[in-house]
Amino acid sequence: MLETKWGLRLISLVLALFLFLSVNDVFGTFFTQEQFNESEETVIQDVPVETVYDQDNLYLAGAPKTVNIRLAGPTAIIKKTESMRDFKVKLDLSHDTVGDHKKKFIVEGLSDKLSYVLMPKTTNVTLSEKTSVTNQVEAEISDSRIATGYELIGQEVDPSQVTITGGEDEINKIAYVKATLDNKTKLSESTTEEAEVGVFDAQLNKLDVTVKPAKVKINIKVAPSSKLVSIMPKTTGQLPAELKVNKISLSDDQVELFGKRSVLDGIGNMQVEVNLDKITKDTVLKQKIPLPKDVTKAAPDEVTVTIDVDKK
Repeated sequence: MLETKWGLRLISLVLALFLFLSVNDVFGTFFTQEQFNESEETVIQDVPVETVYDQDNLYLAGAPKTVNIRLAGPTAIIKKTESMRDFKVKLDLSHDTVGDHKKKFIVEGLSDKLSYVLMPKTTNVTLSEKTSVTNQVEAEISDSRIATGYELIGQEVDPSQVTITGGEDEINKIAYVKATLDNKTKLSESTTEEAEVGVFDAQLNKLDVTVKPAKVKINIKVAPSSKLVSIMPKTTGQLPAELKVNKISLSDDQVELFGKRSVLDGIGNMQVEVNLDKITKDTVLKQKIPLPKDVTKAAPDEVTVTIDVDKK
């Protein structure tokens, strides 16, 4: 009986001790301490940079949007910092005036148990008097976007004007404001696409300015390449000896050809052949329009030929 009581008391003691250690996270503390004794090194990339300056009156140029930071220290803190990113990288120009400045980045909120190296450590920036202008936007559509046999017949930018804000020096360099379409699918019909607005100097160097809106819509009008050409009859063969041609006329004196612009530009007047070998009287017939090489179609694709003959 006593043995049974003491056995129960021992089991109860062990359970109570285990519960005590669990509630007070002694096991967790033990393992965490092991992690603290381990060290590692890592690089966190593309950490946003917070800039501090007089944004109402000054314009900041040259400041990077992100930096990389190399961290070294206890593994547990490294892992937490990587996942939480609970620190800031700042560029403080709150006490700087107009001009060029070489500034160090400031790190805030990082554990003092970690050592770090910023990449880059410093940056060269320029503060200028802030100014804004309104400019017309020019759409830029590469010829490579237009499908073979089609051509660009019109383009509209919406909105047609944007507001550009920057330092006075940069604003004075503005030569081109372009909305350039990406080289995506070939265009064989009218469509609307969105394009980012870029601001450039006379040498097409992109300027460090802010554009609002940053993107515009471009309404692109595309149509098949075509050309109107004159057509006239051309006789082949011969009438019977007792007949002569009085008149040959075509139902249309022009035809619209479709194809590559470079091919169409080289085509002048066209002739429709009329074979007289089997003509014995006044005749009306249909004749297909002959398509020159690399011409895809003609409208109309055939004409009515009226042949008026008389006896000699």
